[in-house]
Amino acid sequence: MVLGEAKLRYTQLGAFNDPFEGRPEITQVATDEEALQALADALQKEAAKVYETLPSEVKRTLPFSAMLNQLQAHANTKQLELLQQYKSLTGIAKSLLHQKVDEYIGSLCLSEVPDSLLMWSHYSASHSGFVIEFDTHHEYFNGKRSDNDEFRHLRRVLYRETRPSMPLSKLESPDLFLVKSGHWSYEREWRILRALTEASTVIPASPFPVHLFPFPRHTVLSVILGARVTDATESAIRAALAAHPEYKEVQLRRALPDPTHFLLRIVEDAN
Repeated sequence: MVLGEAKLRYTQLGAFNDPFEGRPEITQVATDEEALQALADALQKEAAKVYETLPSEVKRTLPFSAMLNQLQAHANTKQLELLQQYKSLTGIAKSLLHQKVDEYIGSLCLSEVPDSLLMWSHYSASHSGFVIEFDTHHEYFNGKRSDNDEFRHLRRVLYRETRPSMPLSKLESPDLFLVKSGHWSYEREWRILRALTEASTVIPASPFPVHLFPFPRHTVLSVILGARVTDATESAIRAALAAHPEYKEVQLRRALPDPTHFLLRIVEDAN
């Protein structure tokens, strides 16, 4: 159990229930201007390699600049063809991006709301599970190592009505990891990313292995039992809390259906 072992799963975006997770629309690898510049740079680099192999007498009659100008003039006549070839790489690049993101990066997803009917139904086995409240001010959730660090710190998910769409060269981290459809806004989600290579435990599974990361037990503030929590689950939670002194101050609560409204009441456990 998560409380007993003090480990959390960081999940690959491809394993989420939303098929759009980490899948912005990649229109092409780069803009036409960037593609042409990349091709020009590659042409100059390869031309320099070839020029170095030429005999000295050829170099005396053919300066490098003259040879490069001739190659560039020929390439300019093939611009449309070269751009089409460059754009044909879009599908490969997109597939490789998805593969590598799911191979190396996992996400821990948290919510601001402990009393969402839909969240309890979708993510807690129809109210039979439990919710853990964490102290997100703890350094575990704020471990950014630099201003540009994408890992080890919580960030709010951004809900948009329009799917991100751009060339791969213009893709930024939030577009890939933090943008979701507005249909999911009820989740009020926050995320923290970690490199899956840092997991302490990896459990083989298909299609995605399960990566577990330890968390400090004293970051747990409370545990909320679901309205349909089973006796076995409740007993296991009570045993885990009692077994570790770090959980001494953890509050046990219950999510109870309101008798007159469509909502849950989070109350202190009476036992």
